[in-house]
Amino acid sequence: MAGSEAEWITVANNLLLKCHIHLRIREIEDCDANVFIALYQSILGEKVPDLIAIPRSQEDEAHNVQAVIDSLALDYLQVSLSHITGENIVKGDKESIKNLLEIFDGLLEYLTEHISETSHEKSKFKNRNLIWFVFYILSLSLFFFFPAFLHRDWNH
Repeated sequence: MAGSEAEWITVANNLLLKCHIHLRIREIEDCDANVFIALYQSILGEKVPDLIAIPRSQEDEAHNVQAVIDSLALDYLQVSLSHITGENIVKGDKESIKNLLEIFDGLLEYLTEHISETSHEKSKFKNRNLIWFVFYILSLSLFFFFPAFLHRDWNH
């Protein structure tokens, strides 16, 4: 995974770009509650549970990021993310921000690969069905037309 702060900024901006989120960051600390809420909703296609729609304080922002972290941990990853807190993200803790970016980057990569494999399997299934359908039609045509061909009077 990325090492320098510049690499992490690239990771963050690539995530935002892939998710069609019209935000760009210049510093790692720019990854605030809005960035992580937008990533969550774009990647998972769901609203963040227990979100405070209009945060009025830093505590509300921390609550919203914690809701993202808790949902990822409990609903999707089934692993503890206790090393990342909404409070640390909102305070601009670089290590916490990098950890959460890494989770979103991995999640997007996994889901993208899973969707790609699923659509590949569906196309293989469709192709297999098409082959059987063509075979079935050919069998029917032989069943209906071949007997007539055999019983034809070839002398006239």
